[in-house]
Amino acid sequence: MEIDLFGNIIHKQQEVDLTIDKESPFVYMNNISNKKYPESLNGYNSFLTNLGFSQRQDTVIFANEMNKYADLNDKEQFDFYFYSLPKKNYFAKWAKKMKTEDTQMIMEYFKVSYKIAKQYEKILKQKQLEQIKKWYESRLGGK
Repeated sequence: MEIDLFGNIIHKQQEVDLTIDKESPFVYMNNISNKKYPESLNGYNSFLTNLGFSQRQDTVIFANEMNKYADLNDKEQFDFYFYSLPKKNYFAKWAKKMKTEDTQMIMEYFKVSYKIAKQYEKILKQKQLEQIKKWYESRLGGK
């Protein structure tokens, strides 16, 4: 027991562990592919699971079907994938949008979003792209 300068008893506080035991969303995809049913579905994210299975050609139809029934609870969605997909490694790299240098220049030149800049990139001619490139380089202090 400790006492402070004023004679008050200092109570030691117990540290409370506030971490929530949630599995990574990718653990559930591995469980589906390895046919290992988890003890609990705490941390299961149906959106990320659907997104993960939509990245592959052989499972995109299943993901599309699950998107039609998005109002199902987590257990029902997990069971759909677990019992309908065969045991197989379903690891796939996730698609990422690619920013090219031309797209970045167009975004800054016209002050538009990435999506609009990609549309501009399709219709701009090479001469116009070169003009934008000169402007971009002079702005950044390029050669």
